[in-house]
Amino acid sequence: MIFHHPQYEIEVINDENYVLNSKDNLNHYQHILHDPADVYQPSAKHGIRVKENGVETSSVIICASGGATGIFENSYLIKNGVIFICCTDHVYALQIPSLDLIWKNNLDWATCFCIYEFGDDLIVHGELVISRVTTDGIIKWQFSGRDIFVTPNNKTVPFKIVGNEIILTDWQDYQYRLNAEGQQLG
Repeated sequence: MIFHHPQYEIEVINDENYVLNSKDNLNHYQHILHDPADVYQPSAKHGIRVKENGVETSSVIICASGGATGIFENSYLIKNGVIFICCTDHVYALQIPSLDLIWKNNLDWATCFCIYEFGDDLIVHGELVISRVTTDGIIKWQFSGRDIFVTPNNKTVPFKIVGNEIILTDWQDYQYRLNAEGQQLG
């Protein structure tokens, strides 16, 4: 996906064929974000490139193990010169244009699917946990339900924000309504 940010073109891709420590990768990056203590093969590999006037100024690949994630419309968010991106069970915040890591935070026990603006904060839709965090990565609240926040059919949307409310549906089709403070409503 390509996003235009004032003077930059930002490309975010799922680089599933990238292999750590290989010289034969199709795509090369200036920086690699990978925890050396992670002994498992990465289940998600997300590449980010920043270009200015058509020239690449920075690039990074995030390699992490955990619940597999992909790149789609709401798996990343650009706000105030920072790209926030879900990768496995973490959210990463990277400075634009350098793509230097500002913070990363584990926000789910399994997988972080999507990230949304919510007032001055962020809401992260995880498989098991819904989190409200500041743009500095500080957790304001987290909410878990009876089951995963995924539905087995396409008839029910598992996550949506309506005004100041967050409406959730879990695998068992149980619905939750949360206020902006993460408290369950009626």
